[in-house]
Amino acid sequence: MKISIVIPVYNTEKYLKECVDSVRNQTYKNLQIILVDDGAKDSSPEICDKYAAKDSRIKVCHKENGGLSDARNKGIELSEGEYILFLDSDDYWDDIQLVQKLVDAIENQPVDVLNFRYKKYLEDEKVFISCLNSTGKIEGAHKEEVLEKMLDYGLYISSACNKMIKLSFLKENQLYFKRGITSEDIDWCARILIRCNTIGYCNEEAYVYRQREHSISHSLTYKNILDLSNNVKECVSLGMNIPKDSKFYGLYHDFAAYQYGTLLLSNHLVKDQRVKKIMKDMKRYQWLLKYHRNKKIKMQYYVKSVVGYSNLLRLLKLYCKVRNY
Repeated sequence: MKISIVIPVYNTEKYLKECVDSVRNQTYKNLQIILVDDGAKDSSPEICDKYAAKDSRIKVCHKENGGLSDARNKGIELSEGEYILFLDSDDYWDDIQLVQKLVDAIENQPVDVLNFRYKKYLEDEKVFISCLNSTGKIEGAHKEEVLEKMLDYGLYISSACNKMIKLSFLKENQLYFKRGITSEDIDWCARILIRCNTIGYCNEEAYVYRQREHSISHSLTYKNILDLSNNVKECVSLGMNIPKDSKFYGLYHDFAAYQYGTLLLSNHLVKDQRVKKIMKDMKRYQWLLKYHRNKKIKMQYYVKSVVGYSNLLRLLKLYCKVRNY
């Protein structure tokens, strides 16, 4: 079974070698490694070409800058494997057996989407932080059964990088990333959730998500909040096609509610008066909070039930100040 790994590359010369080496050194060797140079201005393109010259599994695509979504989409188009993995070029895998373990899990129980865990690396503090709960095997023959268990543990998240996905499933359903937006993984993961027939989980925590001082998560802007709000709206719009009497309807909206709760919390991190207008508009989506398998969303739901939407926002703002977000 060939596995394609798509690595979008943009101005990450400092981290690129560690990233690519973590893939090349995998014990599972039947790989196609696609480095998509998204118009990088540093030495990243030359590093990519040097790797391609010494490893025949590596394919380099040089293109004009189009953003992360565009680079990933190009990687999907160039992929030839049965399954595909995404890895950002400033991140890396810290287990050389990761792909082998994922392949073993797929061969044991084939699924459209196999989820796994990740950890954060705080670069300034040089500290690793586990991000998802560790649990044993999550088994089940039905999509709803597995998804329910994953949501109970908080294991289905809006990230492209913690999923191994059947390539034919992606292409047949035209599951490409939307260009020109931030938080692009939310809409993409929502569409995947709706379209997939089978879903699985592997309790591996080998993906290392590097938190840099100047990364997107540390420099939120008005556009981040606008795009996040639009992604929540899109999630709700996609959910309208799900039968309301189905179990999946509630499970899907648990996922959407988490994105909404993230918006309610993170909007306070952007000092822009236009954000207030967004949050006023997002009041009409407060009904999402009733889908609260997640403990944080449950807290927001009960606080909102007691003090109302506006006071919930005020309390979350105070919470951000206390926690020094």
